[in-house]
Amino acid sequence: MKKLLSALTIIFAILFSISFATAAANFEITKVEVDDITANEVGDAVYVEAGDNIEVEVDIDGNGSSDNVRVKAWVGGYEYDEIEDRSEIFEVEPNVDYKKSLMLYIPKDIDASDDYKLHVEVFDDDSSEEKTFTLRIQEKRHFLDIQDIILRPSSVEAGKSLFATVRVENLGDKKEEDIQVNVAIPELGVSARDYLDELVTDENSDDDDEETSASSNEIFLKIPKDAKTGDYDVVVQVFYNRGHDVVTAETKVHVDGISSVNKEETVVNVDSQSKAVEAGDQVTYRIMVANMGDEVQRYSLEVSGESLWATSRVDPLFITVKPGETAELNVILNVKEDSPKGKNSFVAKIKSGDDLVKEFSLSANVDGNGFGEGTRKALTVVFGVLVVLLVILGLVVAFNKMKGNDKEGEEGTSYY
Repeated sequence: MKKLLSALTIIFAILFSISFATAAANFEITKVEVDDITANEVGDAVYVEAGDNIEVEVDIDGNGSSDNVRVKAWVGGYEYDEIEDRSEIFEVEPNVDYKKSLMLYIPKDIDASDDYKLHVEVFDDDSSEEKTFTLRIQEKRHFLDIQDIILRPSSVEAGKSLFATVRVENLGDKKEEDIQVNVAIPELGVSARDYLDELVTDENSDDDDEETSASSNEIFLKIPKDAKTGDYDVVVQVFYNRGHDVVTAETKVHVDGISSVNKEETVVNVDSQSKAVEAGDQVTYRIMVANMGDEVQRYSLEVSGESLWATSRVDPLFITVKPGETAELNVILNVKEDSPKGKNSFVAKIKSGDDLVKEFSLSANVDGNGFGEGTRKALTVVFGVLVVLLVILGLVVAFNKMKGNDKEGEEGTSYY
């Protein structure tokens, strides 16, 4: 009899404590929705897909007052990490309804085609309420994932080659064929591609020759010679499901190239800012560029303002100058026959990439004082011809003189 009374006392104490805890709770979970689908503790599972972010909305009724309430949602059973989210602390008051939204990321590599438990808990320092729901997690019908991007070398010099290998895994429900792998560095304007024949799913990988994941061949990218030093985005895109789906991933590569130019570290000189030239002739301006900095620089020359009275070309188109060295750029003007006489000006700009290093004004004095370059060349040729003619004439005179002396010697000879 005493044992029975003791057992009843314990049972009543437990029931009392449960009822007290329930009565003492300042909140109550009234509804839970997963991606706008109402979840039931006893009922059908809610369908979600691996790789998705799902929204869990929790409706709460305030039964009392509490100023440190928090909502937590989590999914158990994932091997590699916790699938969990929780709200900020908030205050609950009697007869007030609350709605809290949480986000859960369902990992793309979770074991799919299975049921998992979704736990939703509301709690404060003194009490808590928890409800459990069923999630049916399935893999997507078509779903490829970029597992890894391997770059060789990890730091590349401008003008050299970068090799990229991309590893792709099939996490979907269907076999994928003719998979296109694109690798690009958009800022440098370079890209290349490769193809994977097929990838099967885990469930269909019975044949040893079939693979669920595979790596592309090395994809070759040529880094431009004028690339500046810096870190660049490498964008990988994998097109599958007959091109209807694409997955994208990014990494970075460091390029050792031409640094942004420091104007104070570049010295520019021109042989003459004004030259005389005749209409229809050609004149050349030689511009020397010295790189006084610590980085290799690439320079180019732009000419403007000459088109009405002359045509121009630049030779060479660009120069690459090492630290402490100099190089030459030439502006070659062909003055038009109908060019106006007098001083005709134009502008020359020295640039490094898109950076302006120096801008200066040059001029051609058409039919001005002195001879033009074309005239000087013509006179030089004429002078050379005259010199040759004089030499030939001198040789003829000398030869004739020697011949005359020989005849006089023959006439003065006596024979006995």
